[in-house]
Amino acid sequence: MRFQTKIFILFLFSAVIIFSTINFITIYFFKEEYIKFENEFTSIYQDILKHGKNHPLPPYLKRYGDEIIIDKTYYEERFARYSKTVLIWEALFILILSFLFYKVLVLINKKEIEHEEFLKFLFFVLSHKIGNFLSVMKTNIEILKLKPELRVLERIENSCNLIDDEIKKSMEAIKKLPKISKSRQTVNLNEVVNKTVSKFVTDKKVIFTSRQLFLDINPEAFETIIFLLLDNAFRYSRSKVHIKICSDVIAIRNDFSEILKGSGIGLQIVEYLCRIHKFSIKYRAKGEHFLTILKFL
Repeated sequence: MRFQTKIFILFLFSAVIIFSTINFITIYFFKEEYIKFENEFTSIYQDILKHGKNHPLPPYLKRYGDEIIIDKTYYEERFARYSKTVLIWEALFILILSFLFYKVLVLINKKEIEHEEFLKFLFFVLSHKIGNFLSVMKTNIEILKLKPELRVLERIENSCNLIDDEIKKSMEAIKKLPKISKSRQTVNLNEVVNKTVSKFVTDKKVIFTSRQLFLDINPEAFETIIFLLLDNAFRYSRSKVHIKICSDVIAIRNDFSEILKGSGIGLQIVEYLCRIHKFSIKYRAKGEHFLTILKFL
């Protein structure tokens, strides 16, 4: 049984116990007051009848000689009607309260699932970036083995700084996890793509056709989408990667000599982010080219 279901059942049980206790106290109070009222009322009418024996009596009073008795059937019927009305309103109130509580539980559960999925995708993204970093390190180390160069050392230093920044960003994203799905700002797509391309050390030709395009979105999520798409393109391209930014589309095309099958985690993360941010993502392999189209709806 799920934790939310247990909480809902506990809430219903508590509500029933509370209202049952209130009803018990109310009924006990009414009975005590009824006994008190019966004694006082009959005593008053007996005094009245002593001065005027023909004085009319209310319908709930019965006269037997000099003794006056309250007709309990009359009060029992009134009390039954009152109890029925109270129970109907209490049942309706419990149903409405239960429905609202259930909706709150569903909303909390949805948020928990979103946070869990976000943490998973954040872990996978970080793994991708660390993998890319290690790949660059291995390449630079091999170059250093053949011929020590200052620019290679600078590249290593830059890569270390980049991975350090990425880890810090990831930690900040975890800290503000409850707000990240709602955090939006205007992003310059041209700048994000250029910044992301600069993180890759590659000898492959990069063709960048762009125009100034701004989008209102969560910047961390969008940068992750671009990073993973470019990581996929550079990883499997043979000699070149073409990036084009249009009015409402980013197209990334790379050539390949053969189709290599990876883990697919990167594209799964992209699809997840596109789904929650209402983007459309399509892939197409034709001839020696693989085309990815990211469309903003």
